[in-house]
Amino acid sequence: MANYSGWLLDVCIDNGYAILWIKTEEEEEGQILKLRDSYHPGFYILPRNESDGLHLLQVLSREEEISVSWKNKHTNLFDSTKQRKLLYVQLQSLNYYQPLLKKLQNDYRVQQLFNTDLLHVQQYLFTKLKIEPTSKVEVEHDDRLELLGIVKVDDNNDVNPPPFSLLYFDLHTYSGILASDDAIRLIKARYGEDEIVLDNSEEKVILQQFSDYVQERNPDIIVCMGDYDNGKVFRYLLTRAEKIGFDLQLGSICISSSYRNTTYFDEFGFAGLIERTRFGFLPLSLAAKYSINRLIDSRNCFELIQQGFVIPSRVRGIDNNHEQIRTVEQIVSGDKGGMIISPQIGLHEDVLALDYDSEYANLIVNHNLSYETVGLEAVNHQNKGLLPTVVEWLLKRRIYFKKLLKQLPKDNTDYTWCEQRVNSLKNILVCLYGSTGSIWNRYGNVLAFEEINRLSREVLIKTKDIVQGLGYELVYADTDSVFIKRKSIAIDYNELLDTLSKETGLSISVDYHYKFLILLPLEADETIEVLKHYFGITFDNELVVRGIEIRRHDVPAFIKRFQTQLLYTLFDCQNSSEILTKGYENALLLVTQAIDTIMTGEGLDDKDLIISKLLRQDIQKYKSLFPHVSAAIQSRRYPLKGDTIQYIYTDSKHSNPLCRVTPIENFASLPAYDEEKYKEMILDAAETVLGFFGFDKSTYSNFKKGARRRKWFEELREQRARDIETEMI
Repeated sequence: MANYSGWLLDVCIDNGYAILWIKTEEEEEGQILKLRDSYHPGFYILPRNESDGLHLLQVLSREEEISVSWKNKHTNLFDSTKQRKLLYVQLQSLNYYQPLLKKLQNDYRVQQLFNTDLLHVQQYLFTKLKIEPTSKVEVEHDDRLELLGIVKVDDNNDVNPPPFSLLYFDLHTYSGILASDDAIRLIKARYGEDEIVLDNSEEKVILQQFSDYVQERNPDIIVCMGDYDNGKVFRYLLTRAEKIGFDLQLGSICISSSYRNTTYFDEFGFAGLIERTRFGFLPLSLAAKYSINRLIDSRNCFELIQQGFVIPSRVRGIDNNHEQIRTVEQIVSGDKGGMIISPQIGLHEDVLALDYDSEYANLIVNHNLSYETVGLEAVNHQNKGLLPTVVEWLLKRRIYFKKLLKQLPKDNTDYTWCEQRVNSLKNILVCLYGSTGSIWNRYGNVLAFEEINRLSREVLIKTKDIVQGLGYELVYADTDSVFIKRKSIAIDYNELLDTLSKETGLSISVDYHYKFLILLPLEADETIEVLKHYFGITFDNELVVRGIEIRRHDVPAFIKRFQTQLLYTLFDCQNSSEILTKGYENALLLVTQAIDTIMTGEGLDDKDLIISKLLRQDIQKYKSLFPHVSAAIQSRRYPLKGDTIQYIYTDSKHSNPLCRVTPIENFASLPAYDEEKYKEMILDAAETVLGFFGFDKSTYSNFKKGARRRKWFEELREQRARDIETEMI
């Protein structure tokens, strides 16, 4: 026998056994243990009547590979007061599982099956192991590597993720798809700071080099970059290897990361993915690729099984829609969503931005709002609901890491890990609320979703009344945040926060304290959510901007620096009156200087004019020659979907779109840039900031006064709409 401590790297079901990979601690050489545990799949049957149940029991009991017994279980989340008498069927081997299910699904004596929607790895994790993958554990095994015991070690407060090593790779074929007859064109791989591109005319050489690279680094996890599921990528690799007679050996866990649809791994990092894995009670590979609905469903199923429920199957036309029958008036009255109080457009001074901390999550917990507790007439407060049970654990965890984040220095690695966890937990909490009434939610109830929104609106209205009653002016409000200005008779804002928290029962804090704030009109259309549109500077001299060029990733560095400097120049004043005179005049001078820099090129680093934009699709799929697509077509590097295209405007007015931009492939030799185009960018950025003060860019440009050019966000919408249309082809 042997004992080790480490982390549960992965779990899967193979040949009727549960296989557990344990990454041992570094002082024990950080090896990977592959342990085996027994696994016997099972499910539940609700017979049509007692007689049919007895008959099924007799028939199934005759099979040596099957054990059958009666068990009392909760079958309906929406009626948990009673249990049903069910037949529990457990098989000794996986070989008989699917054939038996098919027979029972067509058996007239069976009214409903339960737990058959769960993957085998979920059944094992939920009913036997009961430890989340990636958790720290202590294990005991025998000489045959059979698992004798496993205990979870509490690492819930650890900031650092488990010490798993990661290797990233992306492969490209000549056709752009993973067709078994299409050869590999190249493979890009990265391990730590080491990055290679494997490009050879012989496919076998590429696979050999990739296999050697993986074997030498020996990563715990391989991250597949691109749009394909990890299973599909590996099947393709193995198929190609078999076709050319190559024995491909990788032997690591593989997770997906998508260029087209940003995944958890891309957006929230590895620590964020660990949070997702533990929340969903799923192996890393599944947590990385599952949609948020499947992830939430997995957690709901785990929680219900621990409470003595069985999971209803979605086959045989079983209705999982818990929508209540309502009149049109009731639907219109209830379905109003969140609330926005339009901004008072213009310049404001000494503004407090208050934010309710995790408002929706706290409403769910405080009011016991869940799928099964909210009805047409009232909310059931007797028994704690499923949703509050799930949300409360996440909420406490996020509060812990959020407090810790404020104590960590930003240049510390721990800060990065902690921030990833905070953002990931926030995303899960938001989605738990958002999917409450979804038809894809196994237990979705739109009444619960509407009740959360209703209470949120009540909180905002109550907040408005309180702040105005205590001598503050409300200048803008959006769902869970309010922007207020103090009048001469107003009470101290700390007293205001205490009053709001006491009256609403929610925690509220100061998000920002603005010295100056400029509120712009909200930007929205019927297909894209309302864009917050404001900018300001705090008393700590921190710029806070929403919906302007600085926030965009595809704006040249020169324009971002110019707009940042423009804001600091504008706000470098003692009061609002000074902004209207001194601040505005200095800002206009800065605009002139920026234009001079562009037109003369003096003191300008041409690299600062480079625009970077992601190629979201293969080039041939684009219907329009956007600038970055034109640059990609001209590139000698044959860019592929997911690559970042860098280019400079060289002749933006040319009749041929391919001649308007030049791709940047050699920083040592940059082409001459289009001065007028970059001048337009400066004026657009200036108009965003100074438009409220009457800034007229026609004074600086060749545009006729009154002529309307589309704003950058309008162009962005059009480009994104076309991208979405292309992606759906």
